[in-house]
Amino acid sequence: MKNFLILLLFSATLLQAQYLVEDNDISENTTEAGKLAISYDMNNPLEFYRLKCENAVYAQFPGGENAFKQTLLKNMRGYLDTGFYSVNGTFELIINISKNGNLQRLELKPEVPNSNLLYRDIELALRKMNPKFTPATCNGSPVDSKLRQKINFRTESFDL
Repeated sequence: MKNFLILLLFSATLLQAQYLVEDNDISENTTEAGKLAISYDMNNPLEFYRLKCENAVYAQFPGGENAFKQTLLKNMRGYLDTGFYSVNGTFELIINISKNGNLQRLELKPEVPNSNLLYRDIELALRKMNPKFTPATCNGSPVDSKLRQKINFRTESFDL
């Protein structure tokens, strides 16, 4: 029995009493869960750049200004990706309309760092709505025109 006790005591000294935990051994079971929500409003009226002629008729969206805003808001909800950017403030969306009534190009002002993703998403939303305007006319002949819509963006973040 004495031999057995000595053997047991000797084997216990070979075991480590503590295990040193290093930082890379620790794994957290929690993840940070948060969400960004971008809200926007278009309470400002649609503004037209002045045409330099006497009998100017400005470009019109089928259904009027409210139909244009509602369609744009609906498409922006589908195409703005809130995971890539947070945007706050009032931006001006300047739309150039061709003589045929098609969307020619657009600008987003002011230019801010990394606004190219927001610009891309707004352009995609506009292209998907396929706006066909009644073109502006000067003295009865169609001309190129520009219009401006101010959009107020607010980014809200919250934890889940």
